[in-house]
Amino acid sequence: MILTNYTPFLKNLLKYISILLFWGCPLLCFSQYKLKDTTKFVTNNLPAYVYRLDQYKYKNIPIIDRKSIVSTLLREYYIDELVSGNETLSKDRYYALSHHLSAKTFNSLNNRDRFNYCMMTQEYYMQNCGSLGRFKSTGIYGAFYRSDLPLEYWSDRQLQFLHKNRKEIIGYVDQMWSDLKFIGDNTKDLLVELIMWEEIPKILQQIELSPQDNSLYSVLVQIMMRAKFTIFEASKIYEQLYGPESYIASQIAGTEENRTAIVDMAKKCYAELDVIPNYNVPIYVRQSRPSYSSDGLKEELVTRKKDWPLKKVQTPIFKIKL
Repeated sequence: MILTNYTPFLKNLLKYISILLFWGCPLLCFSQYKLKDTTKFVTNNLPAYVYRLDQYKYKNIPIIDRKSIVSTLLREYYIDELVSGNETLSKDRYYALSHHLSAKTFNSLNNRDRFNYCMMTQEYYMQNCGSLGRFKSTGIYGAFYRSDLPLEYWSDRQLQFLHKNRKEIIGYVDQMWSDLKFIGDNTKDLLVELIMWEEIPKILQQIELSPQDNSLYSVLVQIMMRAKFTIFEASKIYEQLYGPESYIASQIAGTEENRTAIVDMAKKCYAELDVIPNYNVPIYVRQSRPSYSSDGLKEELVTRKKDWPLKKVQTPIFKIKL
């Protein structure tokens, strides 16, 4: 009797399952077929993307094993776009090079590929209407400003990887240096972020080639400041750039005297730290990253200042003719 009551239910269930199989199998097969195209997509686009990396004029991309990480970016970009339903993948704008890898893929990378990924794609960026753009000036600033907006930097997971593997990262930079035609923004960021006093001789060599590049002197002063080099901390330059009266855009004139003083102090800094066995760079505590609506901005928007009196505005009254 019970089975008899369940017979219509079972028939309907089988009916719905049949319908799902009928429509679902072709769609599933089609999706699997398109996912098989991943290899073809990577193969077809890899040469153009690798060539694109050589055209960068503002960042350095390591040559060693670059094809490996580009292939990973292309593969995950293709699958993500396919899942999101994007049927028209742009091949002209190289979006895959700025694609953020999933946590699973990022954690599965070896250190070489992860370093290449960090140099290629800085996951944190902030649109700040030019206030953080590099100042066009002959001055030497206490902070290195980026020429491109939005402001790009490494995400927390990237910074954690870079700091945790500092010694290995320095080895990668040494390997990369001989191939550099210029020191890119990302390399300067890395030299400062990891307080790479070990690379001071290479920076000085680059200064000999480009003595007018004030950003190189800016990198040196930041390394010495973060390394807490006492000779630099006692200098007039330090007082102007990082003293009590300084602010984010503090600068000194890019004179021959100041440049020579910075170079001399950088040489002394390297000489002093190089003889200290097992020297560990100090931990530099950066200011927390600003949110899109910081507390200060909230206070400014919510709290009406005394010098902002409310004004009564007379609005004209219009009569509508029907």
